[in-house]
Amino acid sequence: MASKITLDVLVAQTCCPLKAHFLLNGETGIKSDFEKFALETREELEPKTAAKIRRRYADSELETDVNLSPVVLRKQIPFILNGHIEDGRYSVRIDGIKLVNGASLLGGYDYEPVLFAEARRARKQDRHRIAVCAVLLSRLQGITPTNGTLYLGPDCVMTRVRFGAHVRAAEDTLRDAERLQRADAAPKLLLNDHCRLCEFRDRCHAQAVREDNLSLLRGLGGKSIKRYRRKGLLTLTQLAHTFRPRRRGKRADRPIKVRDHALHALAIRDKTIYVFGKPELPVGAVRIYVDVEGHLAQDFVYLIGMVICDGERQDIHSLWADRKQEEATIFNRFLEIVSRYGAPRLYCYGSYEKIFFNRMRRHARRKKQADALLGALTNILSVIYPHFYFPVYSNGLKEVGGCLGCRWSEPDASGIQSVVWRMRWEKTGDDGLKTKLIQYNVEDCHALRTVTEFLADSYGGGPASASPTAPHIASVDELDKLSRTVMWPKFVHEDFDFVNKRAWFDYQRTHVFARTTPALKKTRKTANKRSWRNRHIRVTHHLDLTASRLNGVDVSVL
Repeated sequence: MASKITLDVLVAQTCCPLKAHFLLNGETGIKSDFEKFALETREELEPKTAAKIRRRYADSELETDVNLSPVVLRKQIPFILNGHIEDGRYSVRIDGIKLVNGASLLGGYDYEPVLFAEARRARKQDRHRIAVCAVLLSRLQGITPTNGTLYLGPDCVMTRVRFGAHVRAAEDTLRDAERLQRADAAPKLLLNDHCRLCEFRDRCHAQAVREDNLSLLRGLGGKSIKRYRRKGLLTLTQLAHTFRPRRRGKRADRPIKVRDHALHALAIRDKTIYVFGKPELPVGAVRIYVDVEGHLAQDFVYLIGMVICDGERQDIHSLWADRKQEEATIFNRFLEIVSRYGAPRLYCYGSYEKIFFNRMRRHARRKKQADALLGALTNILSVIYPHFYFPVYSNGLKEVGGCLGCRWSEPDASGIQSVVWRMRWEKTGDDGLKTKLIQYNVEDCHALRTVTEFLADSYGGGPASASPTAPHIASVDELDKLSRTVMWPKFVHEDFDFVNKRAWFDYQRTHVFARTTPALKKTRKTANKRSWRNRHIRVTHHLDLTASRLNGVDVSVL
């Protein structure tokens, strides 16, 4: 059996069962900067929160470092800091529990869990974590508490949390963790969004590349992967072989909105950029490439970067905000800079910028300028998603830009890393971190420009600027032509050629189907029933039949 289940294992179980398996077996990896910063912040928060709680209770009403059990809970201690649940399966530490009025096996009271979180607002993972503690607590007192308490952020703000449906999810997490503890084999590898934060990310990614795992494609979800596995498709190479060009129907003018994962796998296998359909990318004489950086904890944008191309001239602007109150100021400065140009085209990568502009428009005084800004904005990712298939596993700016030769000064540059740089800058005020953030933002704008100009060049709608290091570009229409080209072999004898030319293919056409669809099966089944059905035939003649002999004797004699 593996080691005991801890709260870290239970949290990992909700993100990735394989990570929970590694932690159960005592394995460790290289923690990301984001995880390190979160742990540091939580360690700094704990004594501060504990001191705030101590001020609310007398010394006789509070105990610390207690092994929780029904015997201990019957003492009716008002508050317990740093409680432990220890048994044959679990070794879970709870930040605190407090006594509340209610009914339980203990008597006319019960206990609710208390947890500390480094975020300024209650997140989904925080609600789930405290719900797991509530279910574990219910095994000691015989009733699941309906509420819990979270102390959030550096100010230790107390927030009441109602569990609701989180209790059922927590029970499922505990059940899955116990099943994982009893299992001998590790769960199947399945990459997900948590991988960018996980300490085992490099190990799992290397294994996925060796296996040619389907989850390498970031657009594929767990349900889609299971559906492919039921069909016997276990690798990206196998998925690539299933791609067949489809002719568009009568309503071919409708925009393409779906993405073909088999074609994406084919692009990776062939190391080729495939273009599907007829993409449309608005261009203009003045092109502005915009990228913004936001603060996740406080939900505001602190940096707006843009690269402005007006003919041969290029201007770079970086608008920085120290505090949330300065967000509107940098947005107004941004509008002022954009208004200097007549009818510019703006480009961004993803929907984050558009969401930010819409939010600022609601509070802007000059709404016409904000409306013009939104009307001239083009999301490049919305053009790539249905039409362009790059030989990379993800459609992120770093992956697509890297495929086209873009490079970043920092080797670990990413969106989540920029969050860590910003939060460390707020704690230390280090100008080096601010310079690093601005440089990262400008490099994102240059990468956006490279990708945009490449897309414009790929269909002839803009200036020729394709990178010489970019992979080969091919159209899906070319694959369609190849698939319809039939090369008949030469026959060994001329009589075989004679028979083949005069062969009758009715049987193959009506009974042999290379691709049998559910709709076709239903049609044939109905047709077969119809052919064996008793027919009601109308009477046309009445006949009287008389026997001439009966038992060998002539009827006329009788």
